[in-house]
Amino acid sequence: MANPSRAKGTAFENEVLAALQEIWPDADRAKAGNPSDDFTGVPLPVEAKHRRQWDIRTWVRKIRAVADGHQWAIVAADGDRRMSMSPGTVAIVDAEFLYELLEAWALLGVPEELSDE
Repeated sequence: MANPSRAKGTAFENEVLAALQEIWPDADRAKAGNPSDDFTGVPLPVEAKHRRQWDIRTWVRKIRAVADGHQWAIVAADGDRRMSMSPGTVAIVDAEFLYELLEAWALLGVPEELSDE
């Protein structure tokens, strides 16, 4: 692949895909040109971004246009995750969907590895 930025984005999408496939084995990368959803076989739109500069408002506006209800996620990574000051990778979800996730998590209980005990 000749374009280094595109190669970086593709590698990050593959990294996110591997994580999604642990939950949804049929997950796959979507065809290029999808309006704002990088994966198929997942019950909600997920957009993977690996950028030096973030444009969260634009990303949210685009993904909300394809989202059903309030269920969508953006997974974003800093432009250079090798730097020690890099924030790494974060997921941004709709607030209502976040509350649904937290409620489901509370019903299941806190995983042992996250517990203070």
